[in-house]
Amino acid sequence: MMRKAMRDWVPMAALGLLLLNAPSHAKEVYRWVDGKGTIHFSEDESSVPEEYREQLEKKSVPEEAEQPKDKVKVGKPDSKAAKDGPAMREKEKINKNKMEGDVIESVKTILSLWKDGKYSVLYDHGNRKSRVAVNREDFEHRMMRKEIVLASSWETLRDIQVDIESAMLAYATVRIGLKPTRGGETRFRTETYRMSLENGMWKIDLTKILSAKI
Repeated sequence: MMRKAMRDWVPMAALGLLLLNAPSHAKEVYRWVDGKGTIHFSEDESSVPEEYREQLEKKSVPEEAEQPKDKVKVGKPDSKAAKDGPAMREKEKINKNKMEGDVIESVKTILSLWKDGKYSVLYDHGNRKSRVAVNREDFEHRMMRKEIVLASSWETLRDIQVDIESAMLAYATVRIGLKPTRGGETRFRTETYRMSLENGMWKIDLTKILSAKI
C-alpha cells in the first residue's frame, strides 16, 4: 500500500508543482494508470495503449515558460560628452578657419614679393625641399631671366581657395594674372600651390614659381 501510495503521490506532486507555477498559457495532457498502478501522462492520445484509453483524463499542464530576455541597459548619454561634442566641433572649425586665413596671408605675401621682384626675400618663403633643389643665387638669376611677370596689384590676385589636408599641409588654388616683360596683354591662369608649414610659416614650392608660364 505504501509503495502504491508513493507511486500515486510522486506524479501528482509533480503535476501539482507545474500547476502552481503555471503561466496564463497551458496545454492539455492525458492522464492514465497502467495495470501496475503507475500513473502516466501523455500529450498524444494515440500513444496511450488501447486498453487504457477508456480511463483517460484530460489535465491542463503549463507550457514551458519562456526565459526572460536579457535586458539591455540603456544609460543616459554622457552629459560631459554631449556638451563637449558641439564645443569640440566649433573649436575644430575655428582652428581650420585660422589655418585657411594664415595660408591666404602667406600666399598674398609670396605673390607680392614676386610682383615686386624681391626674389631673395621670396626665396626664404620656399619650402625646405625646393630650397635644397635650387640655391638662392640660382633662384634669383632664373627669376630675373623669366619673360613673364605678375600683373599689377589689382590684377594679381583674383581668387583664392584653400584646402586643408592636415595641420602641416594645405593646397592653395589661385587665379593669377601674368603678362610678358616686353609688354602685352595680361593673361590669367589658375594655379594650385602646395603649402607646407615649416617653423611656424606656410611655405611654397619654389620650383612651381620657376615653372610658371603664360
